[in-house]
Amino acid sequence: MSAAVAQDKRTAKECAHENKKQGRRAAMKKEKKYILPVLTVVTAVLAILSIVVFTLKNRENITDNNKEYLLDNTSQMALLVDDSLMHGLTNIQVLGNLIGEILPSPEVDIAAFQYILNESVFDFIEFTDKEGKNHNITGGISDADDRRYYLDAMEGNAGVELIFNSRATNETLLAFYSPVYYQGEIIGSLIGAYQETSQLVNLLTMDVFGYTAEAYLCNRDGLIISSNRDIDTTAEISIEAVLGPRISRDTDTASLIYKDRTAILPLKDNETGACIMGLEHSDWYIVQIFPEQANKMMVSNANRIGIVLAVFLVAILAVLLILTYLILNRSRLETQRALVKAEAASKAKTDFLFSMSHDIRTPMNAIIGFLHLLNEQQEEPARRREYIRKMEDSSELLLSIINNVLEMSQIEGGETVLEETVWSVEQMMDSVCSLPASQMQAKHITFSKTLEVQHPFVWCDMPKLQEIYLNILNNAGKYTPAGGSVSLRLTEIPSDREGYVFFQTEIEDTGIGIAKEFIPHLFEAFSRVHDTTHSKIAGTGLGMTIVKRLTERMGGTVEVESELGRGTKLTVVLPHRIASEADFRSRETEKTALADFSGKRILIAEDNDLNAEIAAELLTEMGLEVERAQDGDICVSMMEQAEGGYYDLILMDIQMPNVSGYQAAEAIRKMADPSKAGIPIIAMTANAFAEDKKNAYSAGMNAHLAKPVDIPKLMETLTKFL
Repeated sequence: MSAAVAQDKRTAKECAHENKKQGRRAAMKKEKKYILPVLTVVTAVLAILSIVVFTLKNRENITDNNKEYLLDNTSQMALLVDDSLMHGLTNIQVLGNLIGEILPSPEVDIAAFQYILNESVFDFIEFTDKEGKNHNITGGISDADDRRYYLDAMEGNAGVELIFNSRATNETLLAFYSPVYYQGEIIGSLIGAYQETSQLVNLLTMDVFGYTAEAYLCNRDGLIISSNRDIDTTAEISIEAVLGPRISRDTDTASLIYKDRTAILPLKDNETGACIMGLEHSDWYIVQIFPEQANKMMVSNANRIGIVLAVFLVAILAVLLILTYLILNRSRLETQRALVKAEAASKAKTDFLFSMSHDIRTPMNAIIGFLHLLNEQQEEPARRREYIRKMEDSSELLLSIINNVLEMSQIEGGETVLEETVWSVEQMMDSVCSLPASQMQAKHITFSKTLEVQHPFVWCDMPKLQEIYLNILNNAGKYTPAGGSVSLRLTEIPSDREGYVFFQTEIEDTGIGIAKEFIPHLFEAFSRVHDTTHSKIAGTGLGMTIVKRLTERMGGTVEVESELGRGTKLTVVLPHRIASEADFRSRETEKTALADFSGKRILIAEDNDLNAEIAAELLTEMGLEVERAQDGDICVSMMEQAEGGYYDLILMDIQMPNVSGYQAAEAIRKMADPSKAGIPIIAMTANAFAEDKKNAYSAGMNAHLAKPVDIPKLMETLTKFL
């Protein structure tokens, strides 16, 4: 009984616990149910608030921008009006002087000057004599002895006057006056006048975003001289009467005008307001009001765009939320993939460093060992020569490994530049095949070469072509056992491109072949058919990658066919520009006509004693006189102290203490003596990348040679500059 009760209690507890769990799940579901609606409401509220804030801020920004525009527009208008007034004043002065010079007597017959009116810029011209009688062209006479312009002119002054209700025309006139002299005495004043509507209204009319801005020209008393609005200017209406009821707060317009000469007045019916700006050469001023229709149009358009943008942003936000959800769900997989990729990259780096450690140490060990034996062996010349030959082979292998790594770095960095010269096809292939053929012969491998071309001369980048073929031929020799064979067959394929042909080169061996599953990885960096340490075949695993990249860089293709245990065939197809025999002969003449270097003096800038000694020995054997500078600073000093023309050429290292080769070259190029500043400077440095060449040329150097020095290339370069 007690057991049953206990069981019932446990069951009750479990049920209660399960009910609690179900309750929590239900609550969580309920919470999840409301999360999306809440987020939607919050997003909508934020969107509405954003639109409201944007609208208000946008209205404020547009108004501020319109004020700036109004200031600029009014400034242009003021400049035009001011220029027009100055032009009129200058014209009346010129006319007054002209009349004074051509008068036969002090008596003036204004009708006689009808032709002057016809040629002038004024609507009409009048003359006021010394008695104050005003004479017009038609013979009319009126009193003007009380006019300010007459009194001012009789004092010898010229100026501009606004005449309300002219006694002659009953119009408001813009008059320009100037004294008229006869034999040094003022005999009256000449007046040229514009009718108010003829000139100024056009200057006061400007279009602002499709609407005409309201504009007024006023004198210092605030009277409206002219306006592009329908106003009776003869009634002497003040600007205060027009703007006063529209000003949004108590402002003393007149004092504002004469205090700052430029101001923005707030208006009740216009958010932008009115701009007041004084003229530069008078006490008149311009009043221009920004069109309220334009302001409303701009605000409306901007708000419409703002609402569209807000809706667009809300849509983007919704999409981003969905994308974020999807991305977060996939992040774990992406992280795992990145981890696998990083581990693979780390392993590739470790494998490469392991291979480099072995492959570089192997030839280095041989060089050091044979150097030791060479020092020990002093009696047998034949054995010493054998040691030297093996050291040379090891040096070439070491240099090949280093060059492969550097070449791969250049290719990956996009720094490979093609430099083409003319070659005969036979000479080109002899140059490519000579070294691997001799190595195969020493290994008792039969090598054959077949050339079938119709164009015997082409343009090509020989060093890069050698890299392609040597990497393939060296691999063929490495992986073909003694008694095997390697063949090279070059044939010509026509090209659709005018002036070009394709050369197809098939290199086939009877070597160990390549496993079918490895062929897709043959051109991958650091990949090897056999591990270096087990196969005892030195290399970096970069050779075939370089072949692939260089072939593609030259616009060609490379394909591989292989069967394990039966051999390999690689087919390289490259385009070449066709050259003529004359092009080839010209190049051969340049190559064979090596200059006689005797009597030529070279300055070597090299901080490394061993490198300097080697370079000096090589150059001395060529018949050159050699002097050395231990760094760039000493090189510059030696050039400064030497007479012009003492040195014929400088071989410049780059990385030197105190002053680098770049700095030294720049200093030499700035020397005052042209014979020193123009001396040929050749960079001879271990810095062999394209960027290093670019820096050398930028510093003023004429050529770039990479260490270790290629003797034929050095002689060719020296011949060019000496």
